[in-house]
Amino acid sequence: MRNQRWTKLALVTLSTAGLAVGPGAAQAASAAHHHTRTARLSPQIIVGPVAGHVASQPPSGSFCLQNYGIACYQPADIQNQYNFGPLYANGDNGAGQTIVIFDSFGSPTIRQDLATFDQAFGLPAPPSFKIYMPEGAVTYNYTNAASPADFHNKNIGTEVSWAYETTLDVDWAHAMAPGAGIDLVVTPNSETQGVQGIPSMQNAQAFALSHHLGTIWSDSWATTEQAFSTKASIQQLDTFYASAAAHGVSAFFATGDSGVANTDLQGRLFPYATVTYPSSSPNVIAVGGTQVTTPTASISSYQPESVWNDGYGAGGGGYSTVFSEPADQSAAGISDPSGMRGTPDVSMNAAVQSAVLIYESFDPVYGAGWTPIAGTSEATPLWAGTDAVMNQADGSLGFIAPRLYQIYENPSLYAKALNDITVGDNSFAGITGYSAGPGWDAATGLGTPNAAGLAAALTHTTP
Repeated sequence: MRNQRWTKLALVTLSTAGLAVGPGAAQAASAAHHHTRTARLSPQIIVGPVAGHVASQPPSGSFCLQNYGIACYQPADIQNQYNFGPLYANGDNGAGQTIVIFDSFGSPTIRQDLATFDQAFGLPAPPSFKIYMPEGAVTYNYTNAASPADFHNKNIGTEVSWAYETTLDVDWAHAMAPGAGIDLVVTPNSETQGVQGIPSMQNAQAFALSHHLGTIWSDSWATTEQAFSTKASIQQLDTFYASAAAHGVSAFFATGDSGVANTDLQGRLFPYATVTYPSSSPNVIAVGGTQVTTPTASISSYQPESVWNDGYGAGGGGYSTVFSEPADQSAAGISDPSGMRGTPDVSMNAAVQSAVLIYESFDPVYGAGWTPIAGTSEATPLWAGTDAVMNQADGSLGFIAPRLYQIYENPSLYAKALNDITVGDNSFAGITGYSAGPGWDAATGLGTPNAAGLAAALTHTTP
């Protein structure tokens, strides 16, 4: 077991985050954050201790609260938190939709681990689950490694970190839209910072676009805007997302796990508030993080949320230095003193204190088991699954961001469709961030979904 310890998994490419539990947890988490924060394209993820080794018996919420001081929520809990029940009862579970997930490397055990996850929580298998490797076959360097002796190997650590990311993405997109198909698109290489890395991932996305795999994308990786050599280099990369949005793609991107504190090429924190790209693009949907303010053993109805900022991480958000305020935000009259693109657009649960469970059997050090996991890497597939359910309930919605801001322009629709988060801020690592308040804010965006109300409100919007 990871006894009383949470590990910040540092990716060589799209680096992950982690934490510590038990005595001195906050200090350990802070030290891990500063030690492993690297200048890489980063998936946003926090991995916890193995909380149970029996595949058919995931740990209970009361076990996690008692032993770790956090929740470990199951699919039913998150479905109840965001009011999916009425839609499921009506048969709207994402059927006929496909969620496309992009990750480096993937996981060698993702099919069997998803099956274990589904069986434990009474979920049906997805109607289709396809894995694509358009950039070449992946070699998993850790499946036959002499571990843990070889775990220090940089390639192994990178791949294992991505396997956690992949498992979180697949499990929880499926948990929110159990009727939707899953297309997992993986690359065989580790990404590097900015313009050296994003084109490789965009090649995989271009494959998905040209082969019409699906129009709902989940992406949990990012890098600081200021880490690019020029603003023009970001704008050039963004022509791809403009094209994807024009083709009706809703690409959900995580805003990050460090609030407004992001790094340069050498892994040093910028001394001022920053945001990450691609989440700062006006052609994607930026997903921030919230936390269930008072974690409970289980959830049967909506529990109050605040900005994710629990000492282990915080939801990213703020204002772009590259992209001007898009028309949908301008029309909605969001608070934007800089006149630039504000992030996030929306948020969903991402906190360590309200973590969710995954099952993995790939880890060469800690072995197979159930583990709590968190980060905006959780919130992003949750929103992708939400969009899949909305598309079944309401018909093809296309690029959904403008529709969300149309809802915001109508106070009565907004009150029914989204939970307005008004408590907390995303200051982190000594960098002052933004506070939540009524309406859109640069900590949680428009808020979190009330799924049944959102489906009804979307019928009053136009492309």
